[in-house]
Amino acid sequence: MITELTFAILKYGFLVLLWVFVALAIRSLHRDIASLSPRKSLSHRRQEKRARKKAVTAPSPAAAGPAPVYPSTSEMPEESAGPTLLVLIDGPAAGASVPLTDQTITVGRSSSNTVVLDDEYVSSHHARVYKDQATGNWAIEDLGSTNGTIVNQRRIDSPTILPARVPVRIGATTLELR
Repeated sequence: MITELTFAILKYGFLVLLWVFVALAIRSLHRDIASLSPRKSLSHRRQEKRARKKAVTAPSPAAAGPAPVYPSTSEMPEESAGPTLLVLIDGPAAGASVPLTDQTITVGRSSSNTVVLDDEYVSSHHARVYKDQATGNWAIEDLGSTNGTIVNQRRIDSPTILPARVPVRIGATTLELR
């Protein structure tokens, strides 16, 4: 026989469990939306905030105008020698880099990848960065990942030429060629 006390405990326990589930679902949706957001990365926003504070405390003629912004890759300054590193600029492994050789660089959660990202939004074999034989430029290809690969704030569905300093978002990680 179930007493009223046992019934009340079960009832409120299920109610708490329901709210925990709702909170986790909302948290997951928020993370998905934030990973595909066109907003600048957290580290980039922090750098801008520090620069604004320095400009307010010590104004100088050189700091009168903001730095030039390059909205598209065609207006970005070209590097003479081409990129030599794949650098993780934001995310759990920020600061790590991989030298660019003629070998293909694979990115994903699996330990067999060149760049291993421990992130629930990254597929086991998510993307690959390789030197395009036809053009000699570096290219990136999404390997059929669930959450996609974002290059310059656009989701790619075919191999794409990857110029230097163009942000690539894979899960919570942002990387670029330098």
